[in-house]
Amino acid sequence: MKQEQSYIIASIDIDLGRPISMYNTWADKDDAKQALKAQISNLAIQFANNHSLDGIDEFMSNFMFELPPEPITDYQQEAEDDAAMLITDYFMDEIIDQLIDSDEASADINNDYGNGDGIFHEVITDRSYHLTDAAELLSQLYRNAEEDTGLWEGETNVDRIAEIQAAYTYGNAVWDEFDTLIMNINSLDIDDIKLETAIECLGYEPEDMDDYVVIEKAEEISEYEEKLRERLVKEIKSFCE
Repeated sequence: MKQEQSYIIASIDIDLGRPISMYNTWADKDDAKQALKAQISNLAIQFANNHSLDGIDEFMSNFMFELPPEPITDYQQEAEDDAAMLITDYFMDEIIDQLIDSDEASADINNDYGNGDGIFHEVITDRSYHLTDAAELLSQLYRNAEEDTGLWEGETNVDRIAEIQAAYTYGNAVWDEFDTLIMNINSLDIDDIKLETAIECLGYEPEDMDDYVVIEKAEEISEYEEKLRERLVKEIKSFCE
């Protein structure tokens, strides 16, 4: 008795060099596609003749559908992305204020940003994790592992402890990435940026004039601060991409 072919659809980009039936292997994906196309064409002809779905149903019954496995989350990359998001979406204005006023920005989210602690907890730390996700996160971010056992003091469920530790470990990782981004931002030469913006606003480069005097002169122009902030936004975002 002839064995019916049984196909496995793993994904749209299936590698047809793997077995796609119970008894043969297609080494050439084009051959496999042509074989499948021939059968589908035959079914189309049958349907055109008898308007019955029986042949299609029988054909489909031989398929076993498999979804590709979910990709493992790269928590380090997630932490980098979230640190950048904190800067661009929550703290941009305050960072720019600090750069303009003191030529450097602070990495102290808790004390130097309005509601920084609350924002960080709500947006970053206060996330729930399934046990398997928590285990994967702790495995990837072991360098940032939260060791303050007081955060889960009194909790007896080991699964829940792992989830709490994962949440704070991820927070530590994001904090580290935020600190790195602020360090990079502080590498900007703010005086040069101020001078370039001042010259742009004045429309010319004054001769025999101290740079700080040029900047002070430009500060009298209403559009100077707006242009300076726009330039700083662009520079900061370049570190967050």
